[in-house]
Formats: sequence, structure tokens, C-alpha cells
Amino acid sequence: MLGSAARHGALSVSCAMLALACSADPSAPAPSVAGPTDDGTATPAPAPVPAPAPAPAPGPGPAPAPAPDGPPAALTCLAGHYGATPVGSAAAWSLRLADGTTHAWDDGLPKTFDERLAQPDLQDTLSIPYAVGAIAPVNAKDHDPGRIRHDRMFKSAFGDAEAAVRARLVDVAFVGQTVKFHTKAAAALARVSTRLEAAIANTPSLSAYVTGTLGGTFEWRPIANTQRMSAHSYGIAIDIVVSKSDYWEWDKTPQGTFTWTNRIPQAIVDAFEAEGFAWGGRWYHYDTMHFEYRPELFDARCKL
Repeated sequence: MLGSAARHGALSVSCAMLALACSADPSAPAPSVAGPTDDGTATPAPAPVPAPAPAPAPGPGPAPAPAPDGPPAALTCLAGHYGATPVGSAAAWSLRLADGTTHAWDDGLPKTFDERLAQPDLQDTLSIPYAVGAIAPVNAKDHDPGRIRHDRMFKSAFGDAEAAVRARLVDVAFVGQTVKFHTKAAAALARVSTRLEAAIANTPSLSAYVTGTLGGTFEWRPIANTQRMSAHSYGIAIDIVVSKSDYWEWDKTPQGTFTWTNRIPQAIVDAFEAEGFAWGGRWYHYDTMHFEYRPELFDARCKL
């Protein structure tokens, strides 16, 4: 996903503006920040089941078992991150978003990978687990954790039009320059910058990947050749230096084949993932410059 006109396109806000904890220890693991659907069919409005507050930080460990008559634990977790409420019953759980729309947790439809990309239910967005650790080639076809996004849920959480999102962007100091980012993800990006600056102090060559001309952050647009909105549209994604990066669409042959490729160092990836940013290099359809704020993918409670 290209993030600026170049590709396709001092955290100066107070903690009060961000409504996020700015005192987090930069060395701590990614916090479970409450943040934020493709259009689903509205269901009747049964009594809402309140979502509990998100845990202080995601981490390893089993997800808690749901109550026998309560919503799936992963649905409750997702609700906490996106300001929504589980509703329904064991027969048909849904998520009521802050915009008042209701969308199915499991629509019960068999889908190909492309169909899950185009019209996912909420469960589909968590169907491919995201794993951190040593960078390794992704050879399993369509193993793209986090690439399935529920557009209506994102619009409800971050803004449903360009002007609405733009109004919630703030300046963030990122490794020596200022970028625009959504207020709900700005503090996390500022912590990434702190981690990167420390890594560069130890290994100056890392600077070439995150300073100078970046791919960009906010740009309201669909993903190229699709009708799906890019994560950049919501101000929660950043593309680092394009010339140091690889993208499957650039590399595919006329027959549509490609081989996973990456030049981004482990230390860069670690800095982002530690603060809840999913990396496009973890995808079979690789986009190694791309990082997007997706804290639910790092939260053990959201595991299926």
C-alpha cells in the first residue's frame, strides 16, 4: 500500500488532546490502546453487552474463556479497541459501532481469501494470527495477517470521510521530521520514534530506512486496483523510505507470480511492532515499507 503522492502520496499535541497515556515506558511492550465494517446487514437491537476495558498491555498467554452465555472473548476484545459494544446472543453475535450501525461477528458464509478481503465479517479480520519475532520469508499463500480490514469499523472509529479524518490528525515528531497522524494512534507512533532514535544511536546505518523522504502517512484513497480503503485513509499507517523497500505489486511477473522479498532490518520492525504496529513484511503479499496501527493483532485476548 503506497501512502503518499510520492508512492501512489515534536509530538506537538498534549496528552489531553490525544486522550492517550503519554507516560508509557518506551521499553515496554505494545500497549493495548483502546482505539478504534465493510457494510453488514443491520440486525435487530438486542440488549447490549458492555465490553470490558482493554488490558494495560497485550502480551503472550491464552485468551480468557468467555462466559457460557456471553459474547466470544475475541469479539469483546475487538469491541474494547474500537469503541464498540457486543450485542446479540450465542445464536448470532454482532458488534454495535459508535456510529450506531451493527455488523455480524460471523456471517456464516464460506469465503475465499479474496472474498474475505472484499467483504469480511468481524471474525475474518482476526482469522490470520499475527506473529512477531525473527523476520522470515512468508511463503504460505495468502498468509496476510492484518490485511483483512473491516472498513465500516475503521470509519466508525477514525472518521468516515476525508474531512472527518483530517480534522483528527495531529503533528507527530518522527525521527527528525514532523508527520500527520490520527490522534488515536499518535502517541504510539511517537513511542516508535523514541525507539528508533535509540536504535539509530547504536547502529547509525538504520537511519537510512526511516529518515529523508518517507512514503507518507495520511492519504484518503482506496487501495490500488480495489474498492477497499487503504489504512492510510484513516491516518493510522506510515510508509517508511520507499527506496529501501519492496512491494509485491512491483515485483510480480506478467503471469502474476512473485517471491517474498525484504530489505528492512529487524531493529526497525521490532520498534514498530513493540508499539502495536503491524508490518506489511509479515504478509505473503509483502509491502515492506508499510506499518499500520493495529493493537488488536497484538492482544492475546483477541486471539481466536
